[in-house]
Amino acid sequence: MSARAGLASPGALLRTAREACGLSIEEVADRLRLNEALVLAMEEDRFGLLGAPVFARGHLRNYAALVGAAEKEIVAAFDIGDVPEPTFLPALDRAPVARRRAHPAWIAAAVVVAALAAAAAWWLSRS
Repeated sequence: MSARAGLASPGALLRTAREACGLSIEEVADRLRLNEALVLAMEEDRFGLLGAPVFARGHLRNYAALVGAAEKEIVAAFDIGDVPEPTFLPALDRAPVARRRAHPAWIAAAVVVAALAAAAAWWLSRS
């Protein structure tokens, strides 16, 4: 008999929380900066694909935090089960998502604010 009998698996808990938030696997993958296969692996309790147990716990915590699930409950459910040996995913055909770069106006505004703060500090130190 499994030690997990009667308890929901970490993957089932995460899937339920994701669906309650109205998020797709693609959205979760983008927000966690993981590929979709790893998110699906977590929901299917295929933790060997996540690497060493320390990495699997970290991914589970991050996923739980994203969907508002109880992190401790998810990790405890993971720790109850058999921890599989890490395996590797085959190369995936997913193009990297282009990230927006900082707009030059924000950089200029930050420089102006820093200069004003330095000027104010200098002026106050003279008094």
